[in-house]
Amino acid sequence: MTTAASLLVVVRHGLAVAPDDRRLPGPDVSLRPEGRRQIAALAERLTALRPGGVWVSDARRARESGAIIAARCGVDLHVRPALRELDFGHWGGRTYAEVVAADPAAAAFFLDPTVHVPPEGESGRDAARRVLDALARLAALPARPSVVVGHAGSLRLALALGLGLPLAAYWRLQLECGGMSRLRWVDGALTIEALNDTAHLEQEGWTEGERRGERRRS
Repeated sequence: MTTAASLLVVVRHGLAVAPDDRRLPGPDVSLRPEGRRQIAALAERLTALRPGGVWVSDARRARESGAIIAARCGVDLHVRPALRELDFGHWGGRTYAEVVAADPAAAAFFLDPTVHVPPEGESGRDAARRVLDALARLAALPARPSVVVGHAGSLRLALALGLGLPLAAYWRLQLECGGMSRLRWVDGALTIEALNDTAHLEQEGWTEGERRGERRRS
């Protein structure tokens, strides 16, 4: 008999930096006005799912995103530090070019996050396991769907690990700002029902470039 855990709706926080900002995550920044509009559009869509609660990382951009969703859906907001972005340590707030200029060996991390660790930071494998474990625990909650707000890097690492992909392939799992994915654990295995659903943003006229909010690696 096949058994499935409760639905998780996993969200990347709204836009918090300019789309052409190339710095690695570090400073604890707030949502930009565009990011608030992205999340407001998502929150309106999520009301139909009648979620049981919203769980967020403790970063400001995730907490602000979650608060918008929780208020619109009339549910409680819960902070889970385990959902944080990958800790880039001394590299946080610097660009890829700056990091590699100071330490050429660091380029290996951006090709495969399991072979190098940012100074005073976190390995890609540790971040993947941390977030995947947090998602699995939330999926085990009974009944109504749970909304989870996290970060592109650590969420993609977690999904790659859960799917049995090489962690070096995590860049291939696109997660746009304000986009949502639907996850379940079926017989203990991660199943992705939808990845990076941005229909609510497309209806509001957001272009792909405006949605992506990617930090480029060079």
